[in-house]
Amino acid sequence: MVVAVGWALARGSFGDDDPAPAQQAAPSSTLLIREGLRREDVAALLDKETSLSGDRYLALTAPGARGRALAGTDRPTSLEGFLFPATYELPEDATARDLVDLQVEAYEANTADVNYRYAQSRNLTKFDVLTIASMIEREVAVARERPLVASVIYNRLRAGMRLDIDATVQYAVGEWKEELSNSDLNVDSPYNTRRYGGLPPGPISNPGKDSIRAAARPVQTPYLYYVARNDGSGRHYFSSTPEQFERDVQRSRANLAG
Repeated sequence: MVVAVGWALARGSFGDDDPAPAQQAAPSSTLLIREGLRREDVAALLDKETSLSGDRYLALTAPGARGRALAGTDRPTSLEGFLFPATYELPEDATARDLVDLQVEAYEANTADVNYRYAQSRNLTKFDVLTIASMIEREVAVARERPLVASVIYNRLRAGMRLDIDATVQYAVGEWKEELSNSDLNVDSPYNTRRYGGLPPGPISNPGKDSIRAAARPVQTPYLYYVARNDGSGRHYFSSTPEQFERDVQRSRANLAG
């Protein structure tokens, strides 16, 4: 998905007898914002690859009225989750606000046809779905596993089980670290789903449309657990019992060792 900001978005339509006036194309740069980044990751990307201010981007996307309105909540809410990942064409005079506006508009356009009825039947709001999608985006490397991980999350919520999702711990400690220490796993944050039940307070990343679709309508499975295979495939083992999960963990460790 490529999104342009500048004259091309604002121009009107012209008939055959009223051709569009000639326009001088403004110099532009291409910015790729990948799925699964945090606000801070995007800010760092802006500082590295554009003339836009990362600090200004963080200020514009910080908890405030816009986040509360988008999330439909009264608590302080940032724009995390609503900053849609895409390839953006930015003219020289683009501002951080232009990019934020464009990302939010892209989120709204790309989710307009998402069917939330199943999620709503499970007492989940659109913001809940976005939060689930943000976890899926960080946990899944193989596209076909998105609906499976979504299924595990739904099943664990229904069973009253903690989600125990490592990506939420990474978000809580502020770093996408591969190895989490015991102190990381015990960090006292409402985003830490290894300590607190239910969903985290909001999204932990900015997911793409496929993850949002999967979060809105997971496949039906009995699965309650998954663990990375660690065999180079990027896939997971899925299971429905603690016993099978433990066997899968041992297989994963053997793959890693071997």
